[in-house]
Amino acid sequence: MSEKSRKSEETTQLGADETSEPPNPQRWWVLAVLCLVVTVVEVDATVVNVALPSMAADLSASSSDLAWISDAYILTFAAFMLIGGRLGDQYGHKRLLQASLMIFGVASLLCVLATSTGQLLAWRALLGVGGAGILPASLALVTISFPKEERPKAFGIWSAMTVLGLPLGPVLGGWLLNHFWWGSVFLINIPLVLVTMVSAQLLIKPPAGAGGRGLDVPGVLLSALGTGTLLFAIIEGPRLGWATPGTIGSALAGVILLTVFLAWQRRASAPVLDLGLLRVRTFVVGSMAASLSFFVFTGIMFVLTQYLQGVLRYEPLNAGLGLVPLALLFTLASIIAGPMAAKIGSRGVIATGLLLIGVGMFILVAADTDTTYSLVGVSLGFTGLGAGLTVGQAIATSLSQVPPALAGVGSAVGNSARQIGGALGVAVLGSVLASVYAGNLTGTLLSAFPADVVDKASGSVNSLTEAAALLDRDQADRFLEIGRDAFVNGMHISMLVGGVLAVLSAVVVFSSLPKGNLARGEELV
Repeated sequence: MSEKSRKSEETTQLGADETSEPPNPQRWWVLAVLCLVVTVVEVDATVVNVALPSMAADLSASSSDLAWISDAYILTFAAFMLIGGRLGDQYGHKRLLQASLMIFGVASLLCVLATSTGQLLAWRALLGVGGAGILPASLALVTISFPKEERPKAFGIWSAMTVLGLPLGPVLGGWLLNHFWWGSVFLINIPLVLVTMVSAQLLIKPPAGAGGRGLDVPGVLLSALGTGTLLFAIIEGPRLGWATPGTIGSALAGVILLTVFLAWQRRASAPVLDLGLLRVRTFVVGSMAASLSFFVFTGIMFVLTQYLQGVLRYEPLNAGLGLVPLALLFTLASIIAGPMAAKIGSRGVIATGLLLIGVGMFILVAADTDTTYSLVGVSLGFTGLGAGLTVGQAIATSLSQVPPALAGVGSAVGNSARQIGGALGVAVLGSVLASVYAGNLTGTLLSAFPADVVDKASGSVNSLTEAAALLDRDQADRFLEIGRDAFVNGMHISMLVGGVLAVLSAVVVFSSLPKGNLARGEELV
């Protein structure tokens, strides 16, 4: 059989389940409801960061406690994402959405009522479980609600809302904390969840799940434990040290569990992950491109939030506002990505987006300790444009050859990959930044300042001012200058790493994806 015939047969087989039902006449209202809920989910990933100091004072939380309050959400979010996709395929995506919204709302209320760090950590983890069901259910419902020719635009709008929530979190959190107590960052979820549940019930048709197969309990446990354990190593590696037994042991355990999971999926009668998805080139490459965009997006927000507050001395609310151009340019680019793909093809749009991301990161190599916001804004503009071109087209491309019966698990695998990409962005770029910062700081300061002061400042740039307060005025000014220089050096290296990865990914995408507007199902050549 020729290569072209093989591709045609594979495409025909994968598209065999395409529905012939007329599209939902209320599909754009459905999209509005789904965009609202995914924005809330993404806001919760970052809104808590500006509330951590208030939580520390009210709950007597340690630095480790605060780190886990922040990390618990993304850990369970990514670990249970794949399970959420299968549950949607099995029992119906609308049912999964409503059940997950209920979990999310209850967990938000429990966070508001928490009286200890242990309680808050547990309820944040439960929030992540709810989010892990909401995201794949919402994307699957977009896939099912829209005809193929409208999906790229719908995916672009949906993905814009997922990204808009990330920088919106610190802005919203800063405003709420200026007026209310820290529990307000969770309390605001509850009315939004109620509105979404009622709207979803009225507007969304209840598409049937795949049905007919039981839930793969061993696969569920192996995927959740493997993903969670591996992400524990990724998230905690910068703090524990990459060479420590805890990090190495967690990483090895995660790899082993995921290897066993993949082996089990070959035997399971109702696998959590349909391995046939991994044989679809457009799915694999599209998911990789979207994951790299999230890697850069979360990584650059993590670094720039510290840079704006710790080096340029912005207030938390202003630092959050400083990231808004990233979301606005992302939204603009996601709108023009579809027309661009019609002219230059999906691979051209995705590769161009990745190159623009690289340019945005390289621009930050020129930043220093007294840079004006204009340079930061230009960098965020390029990065937002690049991510906007990439994400929507990459999602549409990855799902273009996936049959509707597997829409839930396909979207869940893609979402899991993007969330893991986001976790890796913080872990990898954050680790590079922290290593260079601490190395430069201790190497320069130990001979001139007390060791305990240097050690206090080496954790993060936000500790510099607190450490400098232990010195006299002249020493403190010099100490702050050296510390901020050390941070900027670390930021330069981390941005170079991210930029190089973006450029290399652009090459991979352009050389791996076929020509044509894949998101609209054009013939691959």
